[in-house]
Amino acid sequence: MRIWPTVALVVMLVASALLPVAAQPQDISGTYAVDGTNPNGTTYTGTVWITHQGASRYRFKWLIDNGDRFRGTGTLKGRTISVNWGQKYPVIYQVHDDGILEGSWANGSATETLTPN
Repeated sequence: MRIWPTVALVVMLVASALLPVAAQPQDISGTYAVDGTNPNGTTYTGTVWITHQGASRYRFKWLIDNGDRFRGTGTLKGRTISVNWGQKYPVIYQVHDDGILEGSWANGSATETLTPN
């Protein structure tokens, strides 16, 4: 009977549609509000601009409210982006479904949250 191969194909298609698929961020470029905590516990706020530089590369520009400016480039792999900003340790962010990037820097002793504007 030819019905069994058809039934098997339908079952496989339905099963694959029900499997969870990890949501892959398409593009994280944009303007973000930054809230961070320095290694010494002081806090800071500011703005970060992220621009897409092709494939999975991004350019970051930070302007901290006290006037400090920083630049870096990062590579997005899955939901993690590691940003080289000229210091010993990169900033490592996790990209959440809501577009927020949560990260740490200074080898994990400082934190930073980027919220899309």
